[in-house]
Amino acid sequence: MAVLRLVVLTLAAVMVQGAQPQPTSDPAACKGLLSQPAKLAGALSRVPKYGSTYVLVVPQRLAEQVPNPAAPGLKTIEVGVQSGTGGVEVARALGLSKLREYAFDLAAAAQPLQDVKDQKLDAAIVWAPLAGLVLLELGLDDQVAVFAVDRPRDGPAALHAPAALGPIDSCAAAIADDLDSNGVLPAELLVPVNIRTLLSRRAPAFSLEAAREGGPLFNQVCSKCHGPDAVADPQGLAPVDLRISAPRFTYPGFLYIMLNGRPEKSMPPLRGTVTEDQIALIYQYLKARSQKLLPGGSS
Repeated sequence: MAVLRLVVLTLAAVMVQGAQPQPTSDPAACKGLLSQPAKLAGALSRVPKYGSTYVLVVPQRLAEQVPNPAAPGLKTIEVGVQSGTGGVEVARALGLSKLREYAFDLAAAAQPLQDVKDQKLDAAIVWAPLAGLVLLELGLDDQVAVFAVDRPRDGPAALHAPAALGPIDSCAAAIADDLDSNGVLPAELLVPVNIRTLLSRRAPAFSLEAAREGGPLFNQVCSKCHGPDAVADPQGLAPVDLRISAPRFTYPGFLYIMLNGRPEKSMPPLRGTVTEDQIALIYQYLKARSQKLLPGGSS
């Protein structure tokens, strides 16, 4: 089990490589967070790439009956959801009828998973950052299977806080690592990108200020493969000079590649790790670099 979890964690890290600076992941930094409702929103909103994801948590005692979210056995067990959250919509999309609804209470946000642990409930559908925190706090990792389910949905309104750019903290990193190690994928990766829906997108009007904002984003998201400041690293994973190649793409094409990746060239999809607004800033940055309007190191 430990070896399998390590392999899954490694693969997940490759898929989202460079998406954030890598802070120290420290589960101890999350200790006691569940008992501090006023801090939950700020902490969980910083968990990278899982902000639109809900997970189905199934105890190992039901692993044979529910080996995955598509298993018929899921419809025969009682599943807990939190009222007023996307978990209710997910349950409906999965065709579940044996539901137990919990009033969403920040002071008792862990209750559905606590009941799963205590064998008072068969399974639960919970917003992924909250689920990851509860898994850490209750020590549930080896007792449950965790699956990303359905399409991207908003997190609970009570836990909404503006996402901040920049390095994440040790607790947020630990929650993301825990979800990674359980094999959870961002919900965006469960939904294919249709390029036809992007064809009408217009390139943002060029702004040197926006290009400067895009520099740090590029170095967080793209530099591990493409080299810092868009200067190709001959020893890198993708030694392509984006100052030359990126401007050749139409904006819809650039957006599609960022969201969907290029599987034939081993580029992972980045949807779920960056927003379309952030992609627009990266586009501006590459345009400025290609036109020599920004020097290397200016970000």
